[in-house]
Order: sequence, then C-alpha cells, then structure tokens
Amino acid sequence: GGQGNFGWSVCQTDGGDLLTVLKTGLGGDAEDVIGKVRMVMESLGLSGVKVLAAGIDAPMFWGGKGNREIDDIISKEIKKGGASGKGKPRVLAVNSLWGSVVVQGLLLADRLYWMYEPEITETHPKALLYLLGELKQDVDINQLIEGLGSEHERDAVISAYAAWAMLSGFGGWRDIYLDEPDPVLPFGTPVSYWMPLG
Repeated sequence: GGQGNFGWSVCQTDGGDLLTVLKTGLGGDAEDVIGKVRMVMESLGLSGVKVLAAGIDAPMFWGGKGNREIDDIISKEIKKGGASGKGKPRVLAVNSLWGSVVVQGLLLADRLYWMYEPEITETHPKALLYLLGELKQDVDINQLIEGLGSEHERDAVISAYAAWAMLSGFGGWRDIYLDEPDPVLPFGTPVSYWMPLG
C-alpha cells in the first residue's frame, strides 16, 4: 500500500488442501516487513521452518519494450467479464504506479530470496479476486480474508493465496510471466506471475 501501509501476512499450508492465516499486519517498508515477519515466525516457533513461497503485490519486472504485455493480457480478461465497468479492477502500467510500491516490492523480493530462497510470484489481488469470481471457481479465499483489519492485510493474504496456488499447481492457473517476451528483472531475482488464466 505504500506510505507506511505495506501489508504482510504469514500463512501456513498443510501441504494439501488447507491454507491457514497465522498473522497479518502492516509495515513501513520492506525492511520493517521482513523484521516483523521474522519476529512473528520466532514467536510461533517457526524460525527453522522453510519459507516455500511469497506473493508480492508489486511489479517484479519491466517489459523490455515499454508496457508489459502481461498487463494487457489481464486487462483483456477483466474486460471480458460480466460486471459493469465500475466493479472491475484496473491494471495500471508499471510506470504509473507509486515509486514506493515498486521499489519496496522489489527490495522485499530481493531480500526474501537471499534470506529464504522461496519461489516468488507477483500478484494483483483485486484482479485476482475478480477473475476468480468470474470463473466461479470454488475457492475458500473469502473465508481467509474475512474480518481482516485493513485492505493492505487483505491484499497480503490474497497474495499468499496466489503463492499457494503456484506451489500446489492449481488447475486453471498459469505463470503469465512466461508470456512476457522480453522481461527485465532489476535484481535478477527469479520470479513468476501466477494468475487464474490457464
């Protein structure tokens, strides 16, 4: 969310059909988020547990020739949907986003990767929720986000859900990062972009 409102979540999977939200919160920047997540993991006795995946609601790469083609792919799918224009999320060009969101998201991905080596997926929580609704997929994501304190914490849990979908190989999902013809990765951190567009 930027401006001291970077949402984070710590979630756990049983390796199968269950994702549990253990804790959510807000941080001031990437370092603050990592510090808070580490404290939560320690307090829950999870400091030695392998971090398998992270979903980050920020651009993880640029298009080599201007706008990213994958943003157009998501926009077209949203436009196909049944809701009126008012209820549809927008997919903005990377260069239209707040610098704090872009920079802190990339820093978070880089730091997480070098600390834990998780698989990392970019996310767009509002587009993701919309697409799941349009596909009428039977998902328990609404139960996961019910009653969360802020939109930023909600988006962090939705991002964790996308990371879980990536790990579990959910049917109907795919890595649209592979559709970007010439991606530019600022730090070289391996990333993907899993969405229900398969």
